[in-house]
Amino acid sequence: MACEPYTSFNKVDHIGETLLSSELENNLKWYLDFGMLGIGGWSDVNIPEAGPYGGNYDRLRPVSDPAYADGQVWESSRKDWVWETGSPYSGYDPIQISGVYINSTLRTTGEVGYEHHYDYPLGRVVFDAAIATSETVQLEYSHRNVQVYIADQAPWWDELQYDSLRVDDADYLSTGSGAWGVLSNHRVQMPAVILETVPRRRFTPYQMGDLSQIVQQDVVFHVVSENRWWRNQLIDILSLQKDSQIQLFNTDTLIGSGVYPLDYRGMKTSTNTLNYNNIVSTDQYKYALARMVEINITEMETHNSRLYEGTVRATLELVLE
Repeated sequence: MACEPYTSFNKVDHIGETLLSSELENNLKWYLDFGMLGIGGWSDVNIPEAGPYGGNYDRLRPVSDPAYADGQVWESSRKDWVWETGSPYSGYDPIQISGVYINSTLRTTGEVGYEHHYDYPLGRVVFDAAIATSETVQLEYSHRNVQVYIADQAPWWDELQYDSLRVDDADYLSTGSGAWGVLSNHRVQMPAVILETVPRRRFTPYQMGDLSQIVQQDVVFHVVSENRWWRNQLIDILSLQKDSQIQLFNTDTLIGSGVYPLDYRGMKTSTNTLNYNNIVSTDQYKYALARMVEINITEMETHNSRLYEGTVRATLELVLE
């Protein structure tokens, strides 16, 4: 039986669908991640790639993860590997992972005895069956220079990791030792931007004859870094986006179409995954066009010689039909 219109919610079809707050946070993370690639915000790691103080960035370390056997999970010093192709930065593209090297021999994902997958967000190689933790495991990859988190992905009780580029650390190659003993999903590596929608939203009628609304929603970007230069640089990058337009995509439609670029393991779903530009350029996935109508720098703090923090508050405006 059809219900009267005044007995049903407006603009919501299902309790589990992605609504405005989550849609904005998801899209802003994608926007920042891809935008950083567009200005060269990644580092390539080739074999060999020596650290400035010793050690090697290409060398992976064994991880003691209670969900796996020792020797199944190996990680790099920096997580958040770049999976996208088609970077708009001066014709350069990040390294596309072709396989993992074990004792200098290249092993591909489906090779018998060495089957594995890559967890791009956590910067891990995960083998189907454990290999000896004494093996030398190396990888050629690219990692993002700035990690972007949605607030509930980086709760404040997680640990800020200092010196994530210091692969000369004696604990780096030791399983479960020092700061590296904290699992990567509980480490926030700096510099980082943590974004969240905050409780300030305003509605204005858009047009006569329907329930369309102009919505203004505030979002806060928290910047944390180990030095003043990175803090200031990220504050400037964010604040200079005033009046920028951002095409939002519909997360549920993207997932429902079976083309979301990463699967539940953090692995690319195919060799020709869609990047952010492909997604927001496809009418099928479009959600709304947002504009950053106001941006303010609300805080810049130096907590100590190794922790610099800043906050940018932005107001995004969009029309909900």
